[in-house]
Amino acid sequence: MIEPVKRLNVGDEVVNQIKDLFLAGKLKEGDRLPPEREMMDMFQVGRTSIREALKVLESLGLIERSQKGTFISTNFNASYSESLVYQFYFSEAEWDDIFEARWIIEKELTCLAANRATKEQLIEIEQTIDDMEIAINEYNQENYVRSNMMFHQNIATSARNVVMLDMYNSISNLILRIQEMLGTHQESLLVQSVMRDSLDYHRKIMTALNNRDAEKASTLMKNHIQIVQGYFKKA
Repeated sequence: MIEPVKRLNVGDEVVNQIKDLFLAGKLKEGDRLPPEREMMDMFQVGRTSIREALKVLESLGLIERSQKGTFISTNFNASYSESLVYQFYFSEAEWDDIFEARWIIEKELTCLAANRATKEQLIEIEQTIDDMEIAINEYNQENYVRSNMMFHQNIATSARNVVMLDMYNSISNLILRIQEMLGTHQESLLVQSVMRDSLDYHRKIMTALNNRDAEKASTLMKNHIQIVQGYFKKA
């Protein structure tokens, strides 16, 4: 049913204009917003409307406020990931939904990386595999987890698609945050056999990347993540 259009209140209009400035690139991360009194003059509204708008923008994670002033957030992805966590809890989403989204995104990122990664980026990716092997041999799970995360992060970055990179970071952060909230520690899953299986997959993916074989690299990444998904189901 069509409902009557409601007039936006003044605070909503301020919120929309600041969001539009951010999306247009006229406001960037770290930029400082004018003091409240200047914003009142700029928007020709009262102090209450400005403060209401700032509260909304802060709740969205778009701005940060401190004694030094009000700034466009430099940590917007973290706020977005946080909101995804609560969406997960208040929706019917399951682990399978999250991992499915992850492998779809990473599969395509790996495909792009096979074609776009520079030689320097390929060397950086390969270094994470060496670091993983050292961590396994030293039974150092903390270093293993760090190197494993960097392997996937470096591939995502080398794909050179900023939109998909943001999507990857959001999904990756979502998985980590939910693990923390559920009290599930990744280290508990990392027995030697599991770590070596992941290392073997990483090596195969690396070989495909070096050969610029996008189809094989992306298929291996999908299979790798689906196997990891199986470990979480058993945990």
